Amino acid sequence: MYPPEAPAGTPRDQLLALAELTRRRAGDGSGDAPDLTGYELRVLSQNGEDGVLDEIVRRSGAPGRSFVEFGASDGVESNCALLAELGWSGLFIEGDDDAFARLADRYAGRSPVIAAQAMVTPANVEALFAEHGVPDEPDVLSIDVDGSDYWIWDAMSAYRPRIVVIEYNGVLPPARRLVQPRDTGPWRATDFYGASIEALVALGREKGYRLVHCDLTGNNAFFVRDDLPGAYLAPDAVPRRRANFWLAGHRHRPDPDARSYVDLDAHAARPDR
Repeated sequence: MYPPEAPAGTPRDQLLALAELTRRRAGDGSGDAPDLTGYELRVLSQNGEDGVLDEIVRRSGAPGRSFVEFGASDGVESNCALLAELGWSGLFIEGDDDAFARLADRYAGRSPVIAAQAMVTPANVEALFAEHGVPDEPDVLSIDVDGSDYWIWDAMSAYRPRIVVIEYNGVLPPARRLVQPRDTGPWRATDFYGASIEALVALGREKGYRLVHCDLTGNNAFFVRDDLPGAYLAPDAVPRRRANFWLAGHRHRPDPDARSYVDLDAHAARPDR
């Protein structure tokens, strides 16, 4: 979900240099750094998600070694692709015909990993999980559907993933709880999509999750369930990073229709689900 003129990915050498600095700091005996920025590394993810997920799993555990990712595209470059390569079981869901064909071919015959074609919505997300045998507590859930991410997580009640990675809109004011309307329709390759980081932080808090990291590109937020161990920055101390795709200053073009978001702060109660 990036502008067509953007480079192929966040440069690995920049993330490697950052990780090396963090490793050197750890030599002072201070232990785990609460700020996860220095753990960003890219193997099969678009940005530094691989390294951050690996460190959260190390601190908080993943007894089932299971994941679910929707908005997986063709599976070549995604948040859970490395987990699949490391032998985890999981479910990739993709709605686009061409992308799903490549995704299904990539994981054909690899029984721990299932590829399914569907457009995930708030109305069908838990039915899709049940259909494909997702455990009640998958270790990692990655949500990236270019729009209704907030509403899908909001709709989930029967499943309690340990770790949630979810896309946020880094162009929106970070202090406001703004969400695109539920029935917006497909993304139009503009900066009108998704939800602000603070809307997701508030939703996570309601569901029993704490924000532990926002990635350097201002694209993904990482949440850990409150009952799990691990030393992290306090949620209010996690930097709310603005959109900076590929660490190259890229952003999406402005929405020509200047559509309005749902302002959750303007309501005494959340909108009807």
